[in-house]
Amino acid sequence: MQKKTAHKIVIIGCGNVAWHLAKVLHGFGHSLFIYNHKQNAALNDFKTRLNCKTQASLNKIIGDADFYFVCVSDSFVFEVTKQLKIKNPNAVLLHTSGSLDSVDFGDTVYGHGVFYPLQTFSKKDNLEWKEIPVIVETSDEISQQKTVALAKQISNTVLQLKYKERLQLHLAAVFANNFTNALYVAASDLSKTDFKLLLPLIKQSVSKLETLTPLQAQTGPAKRNNEAVMKKHLALLAKKSELKKIYKQLSKLILKQQHGT
Repeated sequence: MQKKTAHKIVIIGCGNVAWHLAKVLHGFGHSLFIYNHKQNAALNDFKTRLNCKTQASLNKIIGDADFYFVCVSDSFVFEVTKQLKIKNPNAVLLHTSGSLDSVDFGDTVYGHGVFYPLQTFSKKDNLEWKEIPVIVETSDEISQQKTVALAKQISNTVLQLKYKERLQLHLAAVFANNFTNALYVAASDLSKTDFKLLLPLIKQSVSKLETLTPLQAQTGPAKRNNEAVMKKHLALLAKKSELKKIYKQLSKLILKQQHGT
């Protein structure tokens, strides 16, 4: 069996995406260098827990790495890349955002692009990277081959999508995850008891999507157009105008999805 190449990889940023990316890449024997604009406890964790080389400065980033991952907030990505002095002409500079165009890097390096893991990241999570889709887009064929090869090392699902397709997928992820979690926050407030009582229901709802489409899996009073139940719910939301508005809008959406009305 051919031995896999160990790469020299720079990760800029020390947030949740950076942590999980470093963790999985470290497991495959790559040499990792973590940089952040300032020293903090999160940066120290990379050194003590993953045995990575760290530096609390963006002015001292090595120039001879094979891959550079920019794992910072979208609004700072281009600002960070302008500071880089990459000397390796074969290096690939990648950001991990689902909503930024790959061409934002301009002419900073020869090869650049996107390495977008479609997942929600919290530091304490134990993630199964093989199940996480990774979306790739690069500036040229050689960079594409290198980036896809690295992505396939950690994930069983690697997709090559253009910016507009990736942005559409990112929007879908916001609906499926971020907006849904906001509703969990509302549900926690409304339950008046322990939110964990709802976890079996939530888990079952998600598990049904393994065998049913979301449209087929829909249940509840709005699907049945049960106005009596919906009126009772709206009465309980009388003092919560925003949630009352959301309840009406989502019920209307469900009716339209299910019945076209």
